[in-house]
Order: sequence, then structure tokens, then C-alpha cells
Amino acid sequence: MDRVIQQKKWPLKKILTYFGIPVVVVAFLGALLANSGGSRLKVRKERLSIATVSQGMFQEFIPINGAVRARNSVFVTAVEGGQVKEIYLKGGETVKEGDMILRLTNPGLELNYMNLQTQLLEQADQLRNTKITMETSGLVLKDQLAQMVFQLRDLEQQYRRNKPLYEDSVISEMEFQTLENSYLQAKRRRDLLIERIETDSILRVNQLVQVDKSLDLVARNLDAIQRSLANLTVRAPISGQLGTVEAELGQTITQGQRIAQVDDIDGYTVRANIDEHYISRIQPGLKGWFPFAGSQHGLQIFKVYPEVRNGSFEVDMDFQETEPDGIKRGQNLQIRLALSDETEAILIPRGGFYQATGGNYIYVLNEDGSRAYKRDIRITRQSDRQYEVQEGLRPGEQVIISNYESFNNADELILED
Repeated sequence: MDRVIQQKKWPLKKILTYFGIPVVVVAFLGALLANSGGSRLKVRKERLSIATVSQGMFQEFIPINGAVRARNSVFVTAVEGGQVKEIYLKGGETVKEGDMILRLTNPGLELNYMNLQTQLLEQADQLRNTKITMETSGLVLKDQLAQMVFQLRDLEQQYRRNKPLYEDSVISEMEFQTLENSYLQAKRRRDLLIERIETDSILRVNQLVQVDKSLDLVARNLDAIQRSLANLTVRAPISGQLGTVEAELGQTITQGQRIAQVDDIDGYTVRANIDEHYISRIQPGLKGWFPFAGSQHGLQIFKVYPEVRNGSFEVDMDFQETEPDGIKRGQNLQIRLALSDETEAILIPRGGFYQATGGNYIYVLNEDGSRAYKRDIRITRQSDRQYEVQEGLRPGEQVIISNYESFNNADELILED
């Protein structure tokens, strides 16, 4: 008789061995396939900024800000302190050298001038009187010498007439000796007077020189005081355009205080600030352009100030041609500064994507524009309007250039209308 063969039940361990492994394998393969497809994200196409990759001429620009300055400016400062009495001119007016800007009053200085002037004038009178006395003394001595010479000549004649008479015993010895003594004494007095005149003459010349110097010093002191008073009237140091007058009626101005500025209106320059990141690339000769009154105007750097302050440094720029009509000192200009010459390159417009990617990748649309795929690129240079792409893109391709913050670093974007 036939025997029924009972089928043995598989134990749980055996079931897991035969069926568990394939399930794990299938799950692993599924995950692998999912990863190979990359993460996807649906986005509204209308919210994106899409641009076409182009090929054209590229020139690296950076935007900088500059302010118009006078080529030559002179500060107006108070030479003497005082209180503002009158203001003759206002800021913005055209002035000529020497024009009165304002007048100060200083009672202390004016009183001191009057007192010192009186003292100096008295001193000058005394010096002049001394000079007159010295000159008169010289004349008196010369007059005395003339009289003495006359007397000596008379005594000499008597001496010569009487000497033969004495020798012939016509006159007595006593009478002749008296005459001879008078003659010799007069001759000695003459010689002493001549010596005195010569000595006095030398002394008088030296004293007169000192008197003249003292008089000259008095005159210079008077001039200095007069100039101090004249300096209470503040005048334009050069011809040009007067800046803001920083003074009010009744205000006390201290010595050396800046009151205004006069700009030479025959020429202007531009002082611009540049980020310190570019300091190694900035040099005299670089050119820039700015819009004004509906047209573009050129500038060129002629001086670089390498000192960095608050993250930036300064340059001075000249207008390449004449200054535009109507441009004023202090006017701010938005300048595009060229850092390179024009070269042919693959270009994309600037956009918000750069902040999220650092220029390392970009989303490129497929042919029908329904999807965009993440692609590595290399951006080398940039201007205020474009990026130069060295690797990763071809002319004619379309790319997303708007901000990527909401894309979560997805590998593929599904673009929905």
C-alpha cells in the first residue's frame, strides 16, 4: 500500500535565509537606482530668471563711487581771532583773489594796537631827536676846528714874524716864548680836536646805524600791528568758487580756525574709493566711465593712495577730456572701472545664483526647457554685468541665474509652467 509522505515545514531561520537576503538585495538595488537618478525638485518656471549663454567680448569692470573735487583748493582760516561783525559773501559765489568774505572785530587787539602805536611813535621821535643831536654835535666840532685852524694860522704867522726879531734881539725872550707857547698849545689843541672829530665820527656813524636799525624795527612793528588789524578782514586767498562759509554773525572765531574753502574752478578731479580686495590690481593708467547728462564720460587714474582705511583705499582720477558742463564740486559719480582689456569669452549675465554657489555650479536647461540639471562650471572673472565662464558651458545653452536658496541643492529641477 502506498505511504503518504508528509511534507516537512521550513523552520523560520531557513525562511529568513532563503527569502531575507533577496529582499535586502532588492532594497539595496532600489536605493542605488534611486541615488543614481539624483534628487529632484519641482519649481515654477515663471519664478525663475533664465539666460542664454553667449560668446562675446568681455572686459572686467568693477563699480566704484567717486566724488568731484577741485584740482586746487585753498582753505580760508582766521589769521586773527575775533567776533564776526559782517559777512559779505555766501557759499557758492564766484570770488576774486582779495575779495572780502567777512570781517571780525577784536577790541583787545585794537586797543593794544593803539597803545603800542603810541609807544612806538614816541620811541621813533626819540630816536630821530638822538640822530639830530648827534649830527648837530658833529657840526659843532667841525665849526670849532675851523675856528681853531684860523687862530692857529694867525699865531703861526706871528710866530714866524717874531722869530727873526727875537734872533736879532728886537723883542725880548719872554715875549717870544709867550708867543711860541701860545702857538704850540694851539697846534696841540688842533691835533686833539682833529683826533676827537675822527673818533666821534666813527662812533657817530655806528650810532647812526643803530638808530636807523631801531627806526626800521619800529616801522616793522607798526606794520605788523597794522597787518594784524587788516587780518580781521578775511579775504579770498585765490580766485575761484567759495565753499560754505562756516560762520554766523556774532560768532567767536579763534585764531587758525577754518572758515571756508575756495576752489580753483579751472579744473576738477575725482576722488574714488575702491575695495581693498583689488588693491594689488589698481595702478595709474586704468580707465573708467560714468554717465552724466545722458552720455558716457571717461576718467583715468593718475594717483593711488595705498593706505587702507575701513576696508577701502582711495585713488585720484582725471577727466580724459574736458569736464562735462554743469558738473560741480562734491557731486557723486557712479563709475565703472575697467580692470582688463577686452577679450573674447563665454559669458552669462550676473545673477543671484552666484551667492549660493560661489560660481562653482549652475542649472542648465534641457532642449525642451522642461528640466534643468546641476552642472559644475568655473567662473574666472566678472564685471558689474557679466561673468566670464572658463569651463562647463557652451554658447546657446540656457541657464538659471536667479537665486538658488530654495533649491535645496537638488540635482534636477522639474520646471512647471
